[in-house]
Amino acid sequence: MTASTRIRAEEPGDHAAVFRVNAEAFGQEVEARLVDALRGSSAFIPELSLVAVRDGEVAGHILFSRISISGSTSASALALAPMAVLPACQRLGIGSALVRQGLAEAARLGHGAVIVVGH
Repeated sequence: MTASTRIRAEEPGDHAAVFRVNAEAFGQEVEARLVDALRGSSAFIPELSLVAVRDGEVAGHILFSRISISGSTSASALALAPMAVLPACQRLGIGSALVRQGLAEAARLGHGAVIVVGH
């Protein structure tokens, strides 16, 4: 990751840029719409929707949201999905930086488990 890239919490003014990053990274709008839907749900944790800003532009996004794992017992965890980086900015370490910062912030907030959704 370059020195001109910083990770911060998403702000309301970032919504359109986050939509664009997800749509371009995945080549479709499904993940971008998922982020929009999660923002309006009780699963959304504003501190865990992070953006990577590179040269003044949102170049990446990661979202951790609340989930419940059910079986013979139930447990709370976070889902990591989606994570996206603009195609022109991929392979620069931005995704890895988003994951590291997101996991650190999740731990700081007291979350103990993260499930990665996707590949």
